[in-house]
Amino acid sequence: MLEVSKRALGYMGVFASLMIVTGCATQTTQQSPSFSANQVFYVMPFDNQSNMPLAQAQVEQLVASSLAERGLTVRVYPKTKVNDVQASLEPQQRHKEAQQWLLQQPSGYVVQGAVHEWQYKYGLDGEPAVGVTLMILNHQAEELWRGSVSRSGWGRESITQVGLEALSDVFDDVDFNE
Repeated sequence: MLEVSKRALGYMGVFASLMIVTGCATQTTQQSPSFSANQVFYVMPFDNQSNMPLAQAQVEQLVASSLAERGLTVRVYPKTKVNDVQASLEPQQRHKEAQQWLLQQPSGYVVQGAVHEWQYKYGLDGEPAVGVTLMILNHQAEELWRGSVSRSGWGRESITQVGLEALSDVFDDVDFNE
């Protein structure tokens, strides 16, 4: 009986260690179609549904970096008329400006989405937590793929690090053929 208890404690220790090392993450995606890596990926304005001002601007840049890291050609909409602060107050102005820009671009894929959570949680450690939904559309605004990811980190991690890890995880499920 004592041997069984030691073995059970050992398994529980391994499980607990894995939970500590990996942090908490959840994601859901649909089956990905094959996206041509030869096409341009246009990063468009994200909606900020979080409590953190300007979170959408941070996520847009991280999405662009994550796609570029995979060897894709990425273009982010210009922010010439509506700055980030104004876009937080009047997001429809940013969307309108970006749509006008997109209409002048060659055909490609459109990446947009929403930021649901982008914060350091309250408490002793102040763990970073992110939640993002991504959509890839064609140039005619037809949704081709959708995925969501949520991840929290540990007290000494930056929110950018946790955000990049979350985006990398969700983009791992997308078929970017070459």
